[in-house]
Amino acid sequence: MIDKTHSRKSRSSAKTRGKTPLGIVTMFTMKGDAIKALSGFKLPAGAKVAIVSSRPESVREIRKTTLGRVARVTEVIEKEPGQVRADSKPLVDRSAFEPDARSRAMLEGIRIAEEDLRDAGGAYDLDQVRTLMRGVSRQAVDKRVQEGSLLAVPGPSNRRSYPTLQFNRDGTVVPGLKAVREALQTSNPWSVLNFLSHPDVRLDNRRPIDLLKSGNVDIVLDAARRHGEQGA
Repeated sequence: MIDKTHSRKSRSSAKTRGKTPLGIVTMFTMKGDAIKALSGFKLPAGAKVAIVSSRPESVREIRKTTLGRVARVTEVIEKEPGQVRADSKPLVDRSAFEPDARSRAMLEGIRIAEEDLRDAGGAYDLDQVRTLMRGVSRQAVDKRVQEGSLLAVPGPSNRRSYPTLQFNRDGTVVPGLKAVREALQTSNPWSVLNFLSHPDVRLDNRRPIDLLKSGNVDIVLDAARRHGEQGA
């Protein structure tokens, strides 16, 4: 009798061996440098890649690096044993009020843009820019913004703010901003700021804005064209 039971169990196990039960997700953690480990690696159909970090500074860098390519950002809060309790089901379904993936991506984009501005040195208001530019009129400032030779981003109360990184020490505006915007194939000032303020591998990890200030406009434009083609 014991042998027959064991035989039935063995046959049952053989039928299910090799099949993954429904509802189970398998996760692999890469050794060493994950980027190098994934280089040339072909993902099977339906597989997804997740980036996990508990360090705030790493999270900020990941957000900047993956701008526009993240499907979902999830924060997990660990609780001490005993803190979790089984509450009764709420009368209101809170999930119905949560923003969807597209809406969360919009908010995330604004947060990243604000971090870019803060890391780049902040921004001037209109009166400060007029002072730097030796008292030019508001109309003259507006004209430069419209033509692309002066960078302005939406500020508090939707008033224009002017990133400080585009000004030289003598108050003049760095040359080449209009050409950079055209090479990037975008009219979004946040995208222009993001390109200018971050080290670029095409420029030996130097910031485009620093090269513009030193007069190396042509190599920055070349990097901007390739950046624009990649993002198109």
